[in-house]
Amino acid sequence: MRDTFTQVLRLGLAIVALALVLYWVDSAFLRDKRLPACVQEKLPPDRVCLDTVFLRWVGKVVWIDARSESDFELSHLLLQEKRMFPIRSGEFDKLFDEALDRLQQAAELGEPVVVFCTGACTAAEDIARRLKESDLVEAPIYVLEGGWDAIKRDGRLRY
Repeated sequence: MRDTFTQVLRLGLAIVALALVLYWVDSAFLRDKRLPACVQEKLPPDRVCLDTVFLRWVGKVVWIDARSESDFELSHLLLQEKRMFPIRSGEFDKLFDEALDRLQQAAELGEPVVVFCTGACTAAEDIARRLKESDLVEAPIYVLEGGWDAIKRDGRLRY
């Protein structure tokens, strides 16, 4: 009986020691590389977390990819039913015209428009502002917090 207790005690101490080592590795090397969790309540009303998109509008979002053409060609969302459109600042008028029918239909179907670009870019804000200023898109327009990086990290969307 005493041998069993000693073995259990040793195993428990080994588990605690391993947990402490993992905690130290995480706090010393990994914590700064992790992006903070997106909290919808802390964002301005025109920005949205990816989790919020999935909770509120799963499968009912029109996505606007505001990244550069080279980033878009490298990888982009693979969505059906005309749910994703590339619209870049340099080609705004042409690409906007190509997406206009679907963007107008989004309002009728109660679908939001979510604009994204790479993590720290400002193109998404610019495109969202221009869409709102056009007065042709009545659907709510949001900028995705974390952009393309949040989409890649999450893994629920195919690209």
